[in-house]
Amino acid sequence: MIFQYNEDLLQFIWQYQLYNPKGLKTEKGENITVIKQGQINFNSGPDFENAQIKIDKSIHFGSVEIHIDSKDWHTHKHQTDSAYDNVILHVCFSNSKMVSRKDGTSLPTLVLKDRINLDSLEKYNRLMTKKTFIPCENQLSSLSNFTINNWIDRMVVERLEDRCMLFQSYLETAKGNWNQAFYTAIIRSFGMPINSDFFEELALKLPYQLVQKHHLSLFQLEALFFGVANLLKEPDGDSYYQGLHNEYVFLSKKYGLKKVNHQLKFGRMRPMNLPHVKIAQIAALFHHVPQITNKVLSLPEVHEIKSLLAFDLSDYWKTHYSFHKISKERSKHISKKFVNHLFLNAFIPFVFFYEKTKLVGDTTKALDYLGSLSSESNSIIDKWKLTGISVNNALTSQALLHLYKTYCNSQRCLQCNIGKELLLQ
Repeated sequence: MIFQYNEDLLQFIWQYQLYNPKGLKTEKGENITVIKQGQINFNSGPDFENAQIKIDKSIHFGSVEIHIDSKDWHTHKHQTDSAYDNVILHVCFSNSKMVSRKDGTSLPTLVLKDRINLDSLEKYNRLMTKKTFIPCENQLSSLSNFTINNWIDRMVVERLEDRCMLFQSYLETAKGNWNQAFYTAIIRSFGMPINSDFFEELALKLPYQLVQKHHLSLFQLEALFFGVANLLKEPDGDSYYQGLHNEYVFLSKKYGLKKVNHQLKFGRMRPMNLPHVKIAQIAALFHHVPQITNKVLSLPEVHEIKSLLAFDLSDYWKTHYSFHKISKERSKHISKKFVNHLFLNAFIPFVFFYEKTKLVGDTTKALDYLGSLSSESNSIIDKWKLTGISVNNALTSQALLHLYKTYCNSQRCLQCNIGKELLLQ
């Protein structure tokens, strides 16, 4: 019998004892009793920690290492790593080589080849070979709503926690200035997401403090944002463009401003999502709501934040999507759809980060915000609905997007509580 799966599955089998436990013996014939299989270790070092194994008459406390074949101990160079000196049992599917610790002591080895529950392997094989939207699509109905909803709750928190690492880096770069960190997160979200790195650099090159200094003049804010974005390259153009260009030349010399190095991308983009429109919206935002960061971090209700975003841009942008080309007159105010985008990609994740960091981990408001927003409408969410899962708000849809992209799409069923539950049925 060949074990044609990855080591994660063997770890899962050991964790949940999915093998015949009767008459366990080491390769040297010593009797084995598993008192505690240990807790799985997701960091460096042995696979399971705090295990308790009885070998013959002696009870050992330490770690357990899992390998497909015993020779992998040497392949991974554990014999030279003192972190593995506390391994008390080497659990393998097959044994082709006796191994020892760094100090030269031999390592007891348990081979599971003829003991594994074949039903578990078959269930795993079905998950891995399914060509459906998600591996467990046709099996979800066998699980309780409690199991699914618990994992959905975990997924939305995990998705938000992922963003915290980015925001922490903003806060460190800003030397603890929460306004600058939040400002960077807001500006980045206007990149949606093809130009997110460009807009992030824009926020770093044009700091919040300088924007605040000029918030009374929308014209100056446009000159600053478009100039630092390197979109005021030549002095030629219509009178509005020339005015912005001249104003930026003056302000850039005054403050020693530097332009963004990233290149903007324009391909396959709806007119309202063009970078010029987004930058004009940013300038208008910090003109009409200069204290947007403080206002959101005061944790008002969703409708109060949305009301702050109901403003118009300068008249120039009513007839332009970019410089130098006149278009049919149309308002370029921030749409309801983009307001939701800002909530999902800037406001809510940053409020979550703020609550975790400043409010002793109470993330109630961020999760309440998610629960009050309608779910996204896209092909992934539509397919989730076909599996029978109700998607009533953005909290659920954000969780399902994270679950699909992070677990389902990579077939990480063994790290998913839903997958684990199905394998253990």
